[in-house]
Amino acid sequence: MVEHASPDEAERYHQRLYEAVWVEERDIEDPEVLCALASDLAVPGDLIERVVVEDELLAAVRSSMERAHAWGATGTPSWVIDNKLMVPGLQEDEFFDRVIQRLESLRDAEGDAD
Repeated sequence: MVEHASPDEAERYHQRLYEAVWVEERDIEDPEVLCALASDLAVPGDLIERVVVEDELLAAVRSSMERAHAWGATGTPSWVIDNKLMVPGLQEDEFFDRVIQRLESLRDAEGDAD
């Protein structure tokens, strides 16, 4: 929702959501918490509350979940890298560095074959 209402602030809001869940252990299903996290952003609080309370974006959420399940995601976090590889679970940065390097090597090899 924030992506559509204020695209420039979406990354900041997502970071706040992440911290609210994993650092502060807050309930991000609570509309008051979500509104508080966006209080200084250009996203109307009533929009956030309406979306959460009235399930206004439920169809979009279900569609996103279906795509995630099609990729094989069974939980969060799950990461899709380069539209080729789905990595489940929390991983160390070094793991992602190795995966990205390997994908780059494979792409380079494919380019050399052409």
